[in-house]
Amino acid sequence: MKQKLAIALGALALIGGTAAPASAGGAEHAFVIEDYDAYEHFAPGEGPCVSWPGTFHEVRAGGYRLVIPPGGQREGEFHVNGVIDGRVELIPDNASLPTFAGTYREKVNAVVTAFTEESEVDRVAQYRLRSTLRGTDGSVLDLRLAGKLTMNANGRVVVSRDTFSCA
Repeated sequence: MKQKLAIALGALALIGGTAAPASAGGAEHAFVIEDYDAYEHFAPGEGPCVSWPGTFHEVRAGGYRLVIPPGGQREGEFHVNGVIDGRVELIPDNASLPTFAGTYREKVNAVVTAFTEESEVDRVAQYRLRSTLRGTDGSVLDLRLAGKLTMNANGRVVVSRDTFSCA
């Protein structure tokens, strides 16, 4: 989640140039487009849900709405809501093994209190992603990812969990 959310938050620098006030003294709004297409090779046992070596291909499209509320609780606080549609392929190095492919819809929402080039500080953040990958041999892999982070007013993390399951 952090990597994907960081893509959207990288647009924070743009907010001054692209955000338009909803009304005089109102919240500022911006929309950050996500357009991603990448391949990444993985070694045996390092791929999601498979034991063989291969290539992970992901195409993502959608966006994140950024809202800076007027008179926020903290200076620099803003809200992020996003919906990303994606397609995933697991392509084995061994052509005799099945290739798996499927689509997903990822939902992200967060309240961010600070942002630097290295990371962001989320007060509350969560995401959910589900995908059924169908193999060229008729087999199926069900991927489920979810995460949540909550930080109290003192900056202490009180909830931090990421779950990944594959059936």
